[in-house]
Amino acid sequence: MLYFAIVAVALALSETGTNFNFDLLGSRLLFALLFAVLILLKPRVSARVFTLVSVISVYAALSVLYKETAALNLFFGTPLDERLMTWDERIFGYQPALKFSERLNGAFFNELMFMGYFSYYLMPLAVLWGIRKLPAQKTEEFGFVLISSFLVYYLFFIIMPAHGPQFYFEPPANQIEAQGIFGKVIKVIQANGEAPTAAFPSSHVGISWVVLLWLYYNRRSFIAFLMPFVILLMMATVYIKAHYFVDVIAGVATAPLVYSASLSLYNLLKWQLKFGK
Repeated sequence: MLYFAIVAVALALSETGTNFNFDLLGSRLLFALLFAVLILLKPRVSARVFTLVSVISVYAALSVLYKETAALNLFFGTPLDERLMTWDERIFGYQPALKFSERLNGAFFNELMFMGYFSYYLMPLAVLWGIRKLPAQKTEEFGFVLISSFLVYYLFFIIMPAHGPQFYFEPPANQIEAQGIFGKVIKVIQANGEAPTAAFPSSHVGISWVVLLWLYYNRRSFIAFLMPFVILLMMATVYIKAHYFVDVIAGVATAPLVYSASLSLYNLLKWQLKFGK
């Protein structure tokens, strides 16, 4: 609800906020329905089951809010892509999002990169499985930090529009061939779930590091399992032209701030529930 309120205020303050597309209200109705179902479910199941169902269902529904950032960021100026491309050019002397896949175009490496990118979608589910024996409160905490972090990045995408190489570059330079099963799966996901938005900072990288930070304080042994996939994911975001290199750096840099803000909000709400009665 806080996210929706912030978006509404931001739109009201933007120069073109009065042109708000009321079709976007459909996502609010979807979440209202989801929350109503969860409220009805809560007294009928255990706390552990309810927490798990809540986290997974909201995580799945986030794709709706992700896609709408492409419409909402139209109210906040022109895309930052030219500036991001300039920064990449100054660092490397060329565009990594173009040259990376050109120079390492073998079938094995191609599929390895797409596998790393695909692991992003399963990472939160893997953590939920890995912490299943911890107290239910830890699942609740992880879920809150995860969802809140996503929403913080969505706010970034709304107020700092950037399309990303796959949408900003001209074809065929903005495309990369899928040479294996993971590549084909990602192509299906992109065709149905991607939009010209969410380039800077990389939420793929940011969220993966938020997950690692949470694990560092709660289930440190699980980091060794996830770290190889995080490294592959960071490389893959540039390789498959989802991000510029500076997006990756920004994702790593913002992760501690986003994690701290999300965890602080969780602790504040828990404190209010405990002592505010």
